[in-house]
Amino acid sequence: MYRASPKPRPFILLERSVEDENGCRLLATQKRPKTRFRGRQVASARLVYCVVNRAVLTERTVIRHRCHNERCVNPSHLVEGSAADNKRDDWDFWANGVDYNLL
Repeated sequence: MYRASPKPRPFILLERSVEDENGCRLLATQKRPKTRFRGRQVASARLVYCVVNRAVLTERTVIRHRCHNERCVNPSHLVEGSAADNKRDDWDFWANGVDYNLL
């Protein structure tokens, strides 16, 4: 008997998320959401980004949130970069806040 394969985990994460007023797709967690993938625990945003963009990231590559919400898994809010890029984003956020028109 043929059995349909289950949906990939990132798409299940997106279905379980709820959109807030800023367009962020949030999971029901208090901290940064994580999920298991191939026996390892990874950040859900990283997994969603890799699958949606068909990207293979090195361990040094980080996923930056354009919305500065670490619980967000909206693929359009996620950008890859370096740790230095991420720190510059923090400095810009501390100085200016989030410009939601850019999202």
